[in-house]
Amino acid sequence: MTTDATLDAEPAQARTPQRHAARSRRALRFFLLLVLFTAGLACVNWDAIRTVNHESSDFAANTLLVLDAKRFQLIQGHYSRVGFNHPGPALLYVLAFGELLFHDWLHLVPSPFSGQLLAVDVYDAAWLAAIVAMVRRMSGHLSGRMVPALLFTAVMLLVLAWSDRAIVGGIWFPHLFVLPYAALLVAGARLVQGRIDTLGTLAVAAGFLFNGHAAFMPILGLTLLMTLAANRVLARREPELRIVGRLWLATHRRALLLPAGILFLFFVPLIIATVREFPGPLYDYLKFGRANKANTLVEAARFVGVYWGLGDGAPARGALAWGLALAALLLAGLGRVPPAFARDARALGIVFLVATLSVLYYAWAGVDMLGQVYIAAFYFAVPALAAGLLALIGYASIRIRAREAMAAMLALLAVAGAWHWLRVPPDYAYFYNHANVAALYEQVRRLPGHGRVVLDLDLGPNPTTQGEVWGNTMGLLAYAARQGVDLACVNENWHISFTRPRRCRPEEVAAGRRYQVRHTDAPNPVRGEPDAEAQGLSLFRAGAPPRPVAWNTVGAQPAWFRQILGEGWSAIEGDSVWSDGPLAVLRLPADPQRGRMLTLDLGSFVPGYGARIRLQAVVNGRAAGSWTFYPTERRRRVTLDLGPAPGAAQHIVLTIDQPLRPVDYGIGQDTRRLGISLYGIRK
Repeated sequence: MTTDATLDAEPAQARTPQRHAARSRRALRFFLLLVLFTAGLACVNWDAIRTVNHESSDFAANTLLVLDAKRFQLIQGHYSRVGFNHPGPALLYVLAFGELLFHDWLHLVPSPFSGQLLAVDVYDAAWLAAIVAMVRRMSGHLSGRMVPALLFTAVMLLVLAWSDRAIVGGIWFPHLFVLPYAALLVAGARLVQGRIDTLGTLAVAAGFLFNGHAAFMPILGLTLLMTLAANRVLARREPELRIVGRLWLATHRRALLLPAGILFLFFVPLIIATVREFPGPLYDYLKFGRANKANTLVEAARFVGVYWGLGDGAPARGALAWGLALAALLLAGLGRVPPAFARDARALGIVFLVATLSVLYYAWAGVDMLGQVYIAAFYFAVPALAAGLLALIGYASIRIRAREAMAAMLALLAVAGAWHWLRVPPDYAYFYNHANVAALYEQVRRLPGHGRVVLDLDLGPNPTTQGEVWGNTMGLLAYAARQGVDLACVNENWHISFTRPRRCRPEEVAAGRRYQVRHTDAPNPVRGEPDAEAQGLSLFRAGAPPRPVAWNTVGAQPAWFRQILGEGWSAIEGDSVWSDGPLAVLRLPADPQRGRMLTLDLGSFVPGYGARIRLQAVVNGRAAGSWTFYPTERRRRVTLDLGPAPGAAQHIVLTIDQPLRPVDYGIGQDTRRLGISLYGIRK
């Protein structure tokens, strides 16, 4: 392969065509890697991609913004949990492009959200390909070699999948920061040495991170300062490599223009938002930061240690070994590897240290909830990159003919290990598709009156359900927006994830088309029948008299329910009765007044993310339907078709797939295998 030194010795006329050819080869390799990685990630996520999805919660909140991005009208980032938007919309435009390209234009996927999922696969694949390309530029025996670069990336991918399987292929924004952060650190290692060949990647990665979360402004600012300080120490005898120096700046002045322009583009939306709504988002970030109480250094160190496997229940299990092994090798001087590669490896080690100190500062000064690992999930990149570097050091240390074949085999094994974890859907995948939102939308759309429906959040006696109410309401609004309908506005007790256009205007509140939104619970005669109910939400008209409850309820008629409960039920407890085991039987006596469709009011034991209950019903030996209960929809009204003779005696068998025991989830000492709870039967 032609080296830079050879090119410098050749005439300028010969040099330019060779450089163009080299760039073409690099572009082709990058494109092939992009296609390969995208195909692999799409296979991992294929079940979700091929589904007609109706998203809820955070993903529905993002969709409301993505729809603005598809019209090129979005200048704000995604919503934060503290009530303001993050700095910029770069990631939202990636999702919007996925919808447009893969769903609207090419029709490759069955739903718009599927387009978002596929866009994330392309996004992740691009960062993986960029990391491979940058590692290929490392010096020594690795220069220009593809296999060690693939080994580095495969091992990194394995550790990321082991740490949190949703980091690669997941669509939650904290996970979408990890790979650009990893690419930024690899690019930063070249900057430590005064090299400029990764500045474009560095600028794009920094732009996505700055757009994605306000905290990256101080984190990356501190990272840059320490990187420049490290460069000054390492290049003290080489002024041409000293970044903060006249010679370096004069030499690379033109080459710096493009990265600077790229980074500036990422800040344009923030500048526009600041001008339009002065003092703008930056003031909100500063105000929030000043209100934070600093943590102790010990607390901050424990927080950072979680990502290295030091904390209780740390997701990055065993990753401490990577860090200790890396430190030992660096302290030993990397004596067995070529000197040029040793310099690159030390530069990466310095970047890992710089990143750790920056996150430590963030944990000390800026993290308000140290118990939430997702807040600095991007830092999972450092243990993963350290593992990749250890693999490279091992590769560079051995001198055998089969080294390339061994590295290729290890890379394949690492990919296979990563596949083992990545093929399991993320815990939040159940937010991707809540088909019941369509039924809720139709009910709300038919409510009497004109204009937007005014929604007040009913705080109710159980504040733990407010997150579910919020998430399902987001699903309703996103579904309506996809139909081109401005269905509802939010009024009282909502505080996050709603832009100003979603807020109710005074004249809308005064118009009287106002409803309280609450989590669906047992029928209540005092409150009456809801005006709309599905997707775990119940809407009640404000100020209207209660509508009569049309249910036989366990709480009001326990004796009647004891007569119809067959095998598989526990004792009645208050207003409900739990199933115990995989089967629960109902035996309804003959009733000539009974209609063909029978509705059961059911709850479920779904203790948290990742858990779900699947229910199948058989009526008189005939399949009558199946349903899934999620943490966001623990209560459901299930309607069974009793067939052509509904007035006859009915034998109903409810089959529960994998009922759960509360004791296994640290909930009391209850050892029953709980599946569903019965609250009532519609009259």
